[in-house]
Amino acid sequence: MLTYVVRRLLYAVLTFFGIIVAVFIIIHSVPGDPLLIFHGTSLSTPSPAALAVIKHRHHLDEPLPAQLLWWIRGVLSFDLGDSITERRPVLVLIAEKMPRTFQLNLLAFLLAAGLGVPIGLWSAMKQGRLSERAVAVGFFLLYSLPAFWVALLLMQFFSVKLRLLPLFGMFSEDYLELSGPAQLADRLRHLVLPVITLTYAQLAIFARFSKAALSEVIRQDFITTARAKGVAPGAVMWRHAFRNALIPLITLLGLTIPYLISGSVIVEQIFQWDGVGHLFFDSILKRDYPTTLGLTVVSAVITLLAGLAADLMYAVADPRVRLEGRGR
Repeated sequence: MLTYVVRRLLYAVLTFFGIIVAVFIIIHSVPGDPLLIFHGTSLSTPSPAALAVIKHRHHLDEPLPAQLLWWIRGVLSFDLGDSITERRPVLVLIAEKMPRTFQLNLLAFLLAAGLGVPIGLWSAMKQGRLSERAVAVGFFLLYSLPAFWVALLLMQFFSVKLRLLPLFGMFSEDYLELSGPAQLADRLRHLVLPVITLTYAQLAIFARFSKAALSEVIRQDFITTARAKGVAPGAVMWRHAFRNALIPLITLLGLTIPYLISGSVIVEQIFQWDGVGHLFFDSILKRDYPTTLGLTVVSAVITLLAGLAADLMYAVADPRVRLEGRGR
């Protein structure tokens, strides 16, 4: 088990450095000078000397390899630099906005897993029936719908036509004037549409994946043997089949978190949710290199930690993985 964990940690570290180097090169190859964009959006016109100071502070006056070394050094010392446009530490900006994105992603993840997995398991047990096929077609349609289109439809129907939910934002204009319970209700109303937009595709993935996993396990010889021994159908399904079907689902859980982080960029921009996704979108448009790179590092760390946690849970759930790591 220890060998398996060490090997996975080594892969994660190497992957992390590969990501930060690749993203650094890609971002700096995008056309556009961040100082020119900053000059165009600034209320006052900075002098050439002030622009030179900003350029020197962010090492933009040095060759690209030197900038990369400064960037790696900052990452290793937990210093992601200062935002060019906001003039604040990148870590402070991320720390302010991360809880707002975490709200959306956590609710979407719990809803997708809590609804999708049971529906998928039910579909596997009812395989071939008309109801199961109808559910499968419905989830296939859900998965094929683009997030921005679904978001616009939800806004048009629930906000513009029915006027049941707010169109965008995190809270209403009179939020501070409301009582405690009213403030909570207001925040929940603003969460509904973005959470649904983040959830629907993941719900379809969880349902289809859990159905496929359980259907594969049901066809195994040990399930046939258990049935031949007279084990009750419910016990066969939940004690033997479901437990083994959880193993591939663990991998899916680890892969879902990165998808939600990337999906929240579009969702937060559409619903004007002031989170990490919204900050990511703005920093790319403004060529704010430190903020974009800092957000990429944080996203990479979260993705790698989620993958590592999935690998560890996989090793706990499947003894063959531990034996394989011990053998190597």
